[in-house]
Amino acid sequence: MATSTKRGPYAKTAARQREILDAAGEVFATHGYRAGSLKEIGDRVGIDASTILHHFANKSVLLQRVLEDRDTRSLGDAAPEPAAGPADTPAAFLRLARANEKIPGIVELYTLLAAESATPEHPSNEYFRERYARVRGEFTAAFREMADAGLLRPGIEPEFAATSTLAVWDGAQLQWMHDADAVDVTETLRRHLELLTTVELGEA
Repeated sequence: MATSTKRGPYAKTAARQREILDAAGEVFATHGYRAGSLKEIGDRVGIDASTILHHFANKSVLLQRVLEDRDTRSLGDAAPEPAAGPADTPAAFLRLARANEKIPGIVELYTLLAAESATPEHPSNEYFRERYARVRGEFTAAFREMADAGLLRPGIEPEFAATSTLAVWDGAQLQWMHDADAVDVTETLRRHLELLTTVELGEA
């Protein structure tokens, strides 16, 4: 009996936090961090702002938890297969881009907050600075393996391939947010990768 008594309140707290995180992700994805209010988040859950602050110390802590939660939950079991080798790296990028189309809310959240967090005082500035550094490093390592295998076009350096691919990907997603019918993120990425590599990709 003692075990079930402990689990009850804990389960209710976890469920409430899950609701708050989901609502906060939606609000931040729509309005950004600064314009997204605790009141609107609370309204979506049916609670007031003071209840949110009972679960999360402040708005910036809530934002950090949202980002951490999205990193953990983004694709889950639907995550695409990683690259099987250097020749499969471009196709692996495209598989991930297509998978992202199934989670538009998360893509919108990251795209909007990444731009907004460029100012040093933004609470997620460090998070995105570290995230971009990590992703650039991972991309550079992948393109370096392609270079070693003779799969990059002449004059293309791994560092440039990594930075430009990340820039095209993020830029296409930003345009897609404004007009989804006009921009195909995966196809744009495919054509960019064909300019960098000698791998035949076909239709994205």
